[in-house]
Amino acid sequence: MFALYSPYDNVVSPGPADTVTVEPLCNNLCIADVQNSLEKRLEVQREDYDRTFSHIEHALVCGAPPATTVRLHFVKSDANGEPRFRELARLLARYITLYCFKAERRKNLSELERNEVYMQARDLFRRTEDSGQVGELLIYFLLETVLRAPQALKKMPMTTNANDERKGSDGLHIRWDDTCGVLELVFAESKIWQSFSGALNGAFKSMETFHQSRVKQHEINTVTQGFLELSTELQAKLVSYIEGENASHCRLAQACLIGFNWSEYECLGDERRAAFVTEFEQRYRQWAEGMRDSLNEKLRTFKHKELRFEFFMLPFKDVEVFRAWFIEELTGGSG
Repeated sequence: MFALYSPYDNVVSPGPADTVTVEPLCNNLCIADVQNSLEKRLEVQREDYDRTFSHIEHALVCGAPPATTVRLHFVKSDANGEPRFRELARLLARYITLYCFKAERRKNLSELERNEVYMQARDLFRRTEDSGQVGELLIYFLLETVLRAPQALKKMPMTTNANDERKGSDGLHIRWDDTCGVLELVFAESKIWQSFSGALNGAFKSMETFHQSRVKQHEINTVTQGFLELSTELQAKLVSYIEGENASHCRLAQACLIGFNWSEYECLGDERRAAFVTEFEQRYRQWAEGMRDSLNEKLRTFKHKELRFEFFMLPFKDVEVFRAWFIEELTGGSG
């Protein structure tokens, strides 16, 4: 079902029936240690989210599994009512070294070495008009700030050819759900396309393929073999949740970013501008009600009912212009 979402909640968790009794990890390592250690691995600054994004409270109700939370995010506007997508593109470009490389790779660098690391990260991004990498970077940003789920797997260096799309999920994050007492592995999928229906269809096709493939288990195995530069003790305990004696307390989740051109933004270019700015939240909420049946139908036919879903909806003024701005920020050239 769709969960009631309040913008004041970081995470909407399943109800009391899904709550489990939390056993201590071991005598020397408690749940609080796990949660604190994971949150220390967060790289994205929450204040960057607060300056750039906001979200709308809503209640979408639907009876079919899998359990789903829908989040209605949007990019904040400046004082003239213009959404700050150009600033978002620049902000994301600032995070590419954090997104691409482990902390040990970035540690104790000279100025010239930091410049080199940035250039190496930049070279991992494709310069094509249809690249989905800016969406992958964006969902990383949202998962770290909204779900407080640090990146568990640095996938960009796994790309052997910068001109090819990388196979598998668009990211893998990890978090401790204190309410339910479970360790959650969060796979990421991002589609930023011109149409909402195209992005939604593409996302579900990709997610269905991924969860039926051997690549999924390969990504989990890669995580258990060493991730996040955790202590040996903590890593062993996390592995026990993923594939060991505590595996019954490990949950898989799927996060999905759906970005799309929103026709309502066209109002900013004519006499409808003032009314649109005033009625923005109301119109966005109405849009969400209108797309509910489409999303519910996709969930109804999705085979993997065991997953928990997190949907991040994000309307754009022009996704292609945004993509070009991001490439311009990476290269310093014109879009």
